[in-house]
Amino acid sequence: MMPLVMDVTKDDDVADAAEVVKKSGLPVRALINNAGISAFGWAEMLPLRRYQRNMEVNFFGTVRLTQAFLPMIRASQGRVVNIGSIGARMPSSFGSAYLSTKSAMVSYSECVRQEVFRFGVRVITVEPGFFETELLANGSNNGSTDSGNDAEVLSAYPSYAEKMEKTAEPIRNLEKLNGGKEGLRHVTNCVIDACRSPVPLTRYTVGWDAKLIRHVLVFAPAWLIDRVQTAQG
Repeated sequence: MMPLVMDVTKDDDVADAAEVVKKSGLPVRALINNAGISAFGWAEMLPLRRYQRNMEVNFFGTVRLTQAFLPMIRASQGRVVNIGSIGARMPSSFGSAYLSTKSAMVSYSECVRQEVFRFGVRVITVEPGFFETELLANGSNNGSTDSGNDAEVLSAYPSYAEKMEKTAEPIRNLEKLNGGKEGLRHVTNCVIDACRSPVPLTRYTVGWDAKLIRHVLVFAPAWLIDRVQTAQG
């Protein structure tokens, strides 16, 4: 195993990594796009640069890596595995800066999947629910740092701290429901299956919450979702 350090937002880093892999002469069996950052916050309070930063890592990072390695993956009839989010199926308030990037990634993944199927390449999306990682803490810190301080806007919404706590509490409960730190193995097992199975799924939905969203809650009417989200603060 040879680790490579790269910044997925930098063309040169990605190109250098692809060149190292190409020169190794080894076939590229799978590319796993897992880089991701987050920030919670009211859409009206978060600056455009936060949306751009999240998109640069979560979406354009995926595009950048996929374009760099796809020629080698085509040659080996390999796999591209993109780590999305069940939130791409059912976005929620206070998550626009993160969930919009995952929606973009999933749409990109679907398009590329259809394009490269002819080569024997399979593109797979893994859509986890809430698992115990650093994403909650990092997203909370980023949102707190970047949210604006316009008095008029601040007075129109609940405070960031209040809404963040109401958002974090159910997330922590769902992380426990999905097995806490040990539950992460369910995600990694899906990634392994996506890379190794002769007939991988197009999408792997991981977590009890994710399955509930995919099979039940996505069919809830928009007016109900809006009222529930508003009632939560």
